[in-house]
Amino acid sequence: MSNFTRRGFLQVAAATSAGAALAATSIDTAFARDARESLQVVPLTGGLSLITGAGGNVVVMGSPEGALLVDGGNAANSAALLKLALKTSGAKQVHTLFNTHWHPDQTGSNERVAKTGARIIAQENTRLWLGRKINTDWLPQGYGPLPKPALPNKSFYTTDSIDFGGDKLNFGHLGQAHTDGDLYVHFTRANVLVAGGVVSSAGWPLLDWQTGGWIGGLVAAYDRLLKVADDKTVVVPANGAPVGRKELQAWREMYFQVFDRCVKQLVKGMGPDECADTQPAKEYEAQFGPSRTFVLAAFKSLWGHYAPDA
Repeated sequence: MSNFTRRGFLQVAAATSAGAALAATSIDTAFARDARESLQVVPLTGGLSLITGAGGNVVVMGSPEGALLVDGGNAANSAALLKLALKTSGAKQVHTLFNTHWHPDQTGSNERVAKTGARIIAQENTRLWLGRKINTDWLPQGYGPLPKPALPNKSFYTTDSIDFGGDKLNFGHLGQAHTDGDLYVHFTRANVLVAGGVVSSAGWPLLDWQTGGWIGGLVAAYDRLLKVADDKTVVVPANGAPVGRKELQAWREMYFQVFDRCVKQLVKGMGPDECADTQPAKEYEAQFGPSRTFVLAAFKSLWGHYAPDA
């Protein structure tokens, strides 16, 4: 993974564990804890930097035009995050902000950067979610709508690209996976792939089935990421340490196994709790922690996306 080491990241960012927290607690509690953690900067390849401790991982790039950020952490950390991002990048203001999906730990800086006229890029479904009040069982207090000026002002449907800071950034929709508006950003010269909430190396990801995420789509999203990544690509997840293509391949197979086992229980007429009781992800818990919350969401996600044969 080039001139950056996984061990070095873990030494700096051991506290960045929101993904792991999702397996055992509510996501809003995880957000509140992350807001109290200190921000840390980890150098990546190609002049990019990773800022941890903001709620979710934030990738920063500087150029004469300004700073580019992929994700903006949570609102509680926004002011400190942006100050550090500008210092790290050497820029005077934020030029571009990507929202990899609508969740509060990715979109907490939208309001601040919008006031400076920054370009905010998101997949169209994410823009639509941010423009409405969202209530889910994992975020009971709700979220949004964001003020109209804070909504993404550049959206896309499938794929797009921009040139920035001497690099070409390709970005695309990952389908209905973690949510229904997930995107990836690939810095082609630096060969850094920011995968957003689809990938978590800190524990089981949140499978937000109430805003379009589903387990089968998560597998398909990994297939898309594997087509972009090569053996030297640094893959930055929403939570946890960066990984490589090898981990993507292994986790794709893991999620497929969980998907396949949940489908078999659905066909038998089981409900979510009955499926979870069969422990379809048991062998992966040593690496990712307790799996029941993830399995329950995976099973529920089948309701809107999988119709067994009659």
